[in-house]
Amino acid sequence: MTKAGLKLNLTPSAISQSVRGLEISLDTQLFDRVGKQMLLTHDGRTLVSALTRYQEGLRESLSQLQSGQPIVKGIIRLGIFYGFSNTLAAEFLASLRQEHPELEVDVIFGSPSELDRLLQYKRVDFTINLFKTKGETSIKDVKLSADELWLVSSQPPPRRSLGFNELRKAPFIDYYRKSRLISAWIAHHFGKKLRDIPITMYASHSELVVQLILQGVGIGIVASSIARPYVEEGRLFVIRGQKGQLESPIWLKENKDSTGSPAKALFKDKMLSHFARR
Repeated sequence: MTKAGLKLNLTPSAISQSVRGLEISLDTQLFDRVGKQMLLTHDGRTLVSALTRYQEGLRESLSQLQSGQPIVKGIIRLGIFYGFSNTLAAEFLASLRQEHPELEVDVIFGSPSELDRLLQYKRVDFTINLFKTKGETSIKDVKLSADELWLVSSQPPPRRSLGFNELRKAPFIDYYRKSRLISAWIAHHFGKKLRDIPITMYASHSELVVQLILQGVGIGIVASSIARPYVEEGRLFVIRGQKGQLESPIWLKENKDSTGSPAKALFKDKMLSHFARR
């Protein structure tokens, strides 16, 4: 309160009253008050994120007006792999819409291999994909971001790390039959290849995987960006391995010989800069 008062040239009491008034007007608690500390609640973080996007959009619009920058129009076809966070995708698309309302985006979901085929046949312009392209292909990629891969359960696990033999008996929920996430997680933590993984169900999409885990159907690998809110709420629990969490890069892909356009150039630049700030 004191630091905010100095920055805004107001008394700490005035700042405190303003915060309290805002909480009353919104009918929600924005801060958890722990001793002298003030920690943002979930609603508080949501409000900060929304206001940040609003300010960025306003600055971008003013900059375009002042520079006389032409309005970019067009349609972008974006493919997204099933395991990607809907929240992260929506945040980017909402910010893009706010800054460039004339730019349209059509979203298609698919498995990583399906998205590569769509890109090769030029049925999409860009894809957000889990796997880097290998070998000589017509696809080029750039790292977009990275996520930790968490093994989560709806029940609290033991405080110790689970052993390899214990995990072999656990019912797993996977995304699709050729998925390599569970075997990669086990190889990372135990240095072993497990071929007879007991898969209870294949669910394709991360949101369904999470809901099945919450229902107690099994345990599964979920990206940290998706699992974190449930973990913070105490609805999901992270099962620790024997090493630090496995990190998975996420790639932005496009066709090497695709014809460039102002819409595509702007879309790619905005996507890379947006996820670089995460």
